Amino acid sequence: MKIAEKISQVLFVLIMLIIFSCGNQKKDHAKTDETDSVSKIEVSISGMTCTGCEQTIQKSVTKLEGVTTVRADYKAGKAIVGFNPELTDTAKIRTAITGSGYRVTGFSQAVPADSVK
Repeated sequence: MKIAEKISQVLFVLIMLIIFSCGNQKKDHAKTDETDSVSKIEVSISGMTCTGCEQTIQKSVTKLEGVTTVRADYKAGKAIVGFNPELTDTAKIRTAITGSGYRVTGFSQAVPADSVK
């Protein structure tokens, strides 16, 4: 019985570590402070065919320093990116998207921070 109890305790600890480490990863994506200057830009993208494509783009662009939000929409063929222009720019956003296997076909003008949610 003692061996089974110890194995149960070890498994419990491992599961708790996995759960808590996954929760901490979400915090890493918030790379800028809420007081930072934030702009929003629409990126036209070709090559997206499904929600998996959306997730790939979102994951790739979110890794950039200064990016606060990313919402890709494969049906519309675009992504909306909130970012701090002091920390990143459209060239880096383009590189992240093209590095994921998609083609950037254009950018819209950035809009004021208060419109980014």
